[in-house]
Parts: sequence; structure tokens; C-alpha cells
Amino acid sequence: GEELKKLIGAPYYIECSSKSQQNVKGVFDAAIKVVLQPPKQKKNKKKKAQKGGCSIL
Repeated sequence: GEELKKLIGAPYYIECSSKSQQNVKGVFDAAIKVVLQPPKQKKNKKKKAQKGGCSIL
């Protein structure tokens, strides 16, 4: 999970279980936080093409 987070540049990696409802609220709380208060982007000298999108797995 952490490796995928770094690969896609996601601000958070949060494990959850829809079966047991463990941490499902935390996932949505984090998603809302990112939308309302996006993390500051690190400035790179090279511009990278953004792939964009949001993935909730």
C-alpha cells in the first residue's frame, strides 16, 4: 500500500475493510480533507505530466 501511495503520489494510504466496516469512515474523512484542504505540492524542477484522478480501492 505504501509503495503504491508513493508511486501515484497520493497524500495518504489508509487501510480499511468494507466487510467489518473497520476504518471506512476514516477513509472518507481523509478524502474529504484532501478535497477541502489539498496538501501543498512539492515544487520539482522538472514538470511531470499528471495522470490525475482519484482511486478508492
